[in-house]
Amino acid sequence: MANIGSILKKNVAGKLLNHGIVFLINICIVRLLGAAVSGHYFNELYVLNCIVFLCSCGLDYAAIAWISKQPELYPVIHKRLHRISIWFMFVIALVAVFFIFNTRFFFNQSFYAIVFFSTGNLMLIFFQGLLTAQKKFNRQNIILVISNLMYLIFLCFFIPRNPTSLLMQISSSYALLFILQGFLMLAFSAPSPQSTHHPIQWGAFFRYGFFIMISALIYFVFLRVDNYFVERFSDPVTLGNYVQCGKIGQYFLYFTSIISSTLLPFVGSDKLLHSFSEWKKIMSPYVFVVIVITLLLALAGRWLYPFLFGSDFSEMSGYMLILLPGYFSLGMLTLINAVYIGKGNIKKIIRGDLMGLILVLGLNSMFASSYGARAAAIISSFSYTAVFVYLLWDLKNQFESD
Repeated sequence: MANIGSILKKNVAGKLLNHGIVFLINICIVRLLGAAVSGHYFNELYVLNCIVFLCSCGLDYAAIAWISKQPELYPVIHKRLHRISIWFMFVIALVAVFFIFNTRFFFNQSFYAIVFFSTGNLMLIFFQGLLTAQKKFNRQNIILVISNLMYLIFLCFFIPRNPTSLLMQISSSYALLFILQGFLMLAFSAPSPQSTHHPIQWGAFFRYGFFIMISALIYFVFLRVDNYFVERFSDPVTLGNYVQCGKIGQYFLYFTSIISSTLLPFVGSDKLLHSFSEWKKIMSPYVFVVIVITLLLALAGRWLYPFLFGSDFSEMSGYMLILLPGYFSLGMLTLINAVYIGKGNIKKIIRGDLMGLILVLGLNSMFASSYGARAAAIISSFSYTAVFVYLLWDLKNQFESD
């Protein structure tokens, strides 16, 4: 127990430092592009992220599950994920050339930005998963902190302030950051040359990853599809405000995902965390932190958001007050999902996320055209909370003892 707690605290500290830098990068991008342009740019990134999630096939979670039980499989899994990354880069380049690049449909980014961002993102998913499987959290934290800090310095002091090409400069440099981080993760996760390759049942491995991928894809769309209703039925400035609400909401997920990803190898190993009471004891201080953050944002949001992002973001506080109960629920949901994944009960997660996605799509289709962003916020907050309650109801039964 003490060992898990120590590992968790160190990883949380490292990840929080990294996400703090990422948050500052987000502020710089928003201030440089403004509310109207930044809203659509982040929606473009969400579409690319969705493609990457689909192509990752949940293999990072499959790798964690397999390696936590059979560490000798690490070299062969690493080699396979490396090959998939190379093939993905060629495929996404072909798609960009023959579809996105020629038609200019939806995307304002360059061909190279699309390819490098997508490939780097996939490599980050794969090789951070492998480092997590080996419980090498400090290594990935150091890579991310140093590279993100260098990019923040670039944004603050060195990027040319040319309004006509600023979006291209930011999107291209941001994509280069991701591909650099992906290759660094690949290099630092490489197995030793003396490692031997053990046979693996690839069919079972990919099937496990496929169910994770379906769950992750549904969850990803569930969390972001409201942005596209807001883009369709509101003005660009409102979209920019709403997207930044979602970006802040993601930090609830980031914080709790640090905890859940740290615990996942232990939950999956069947050696520790057998009881619900043991899990609850470890989670209690982190749940308290999320509650405090939620209350602080509710109280200080009116002046905080314009201070951070600029005067264009005065609408944010109203939307955030509606969304905060849902974001709190999402943070708790991430902690719960780690238990279901570690215990192999993926179908329960898929059912919950699918229920939430149906709610968001159905209710937004009925009300977003008439009531705009406020309706989208109410619907999303309600749906996030509903999925949290659904999975919380059966959580205690996932443990072997109490």
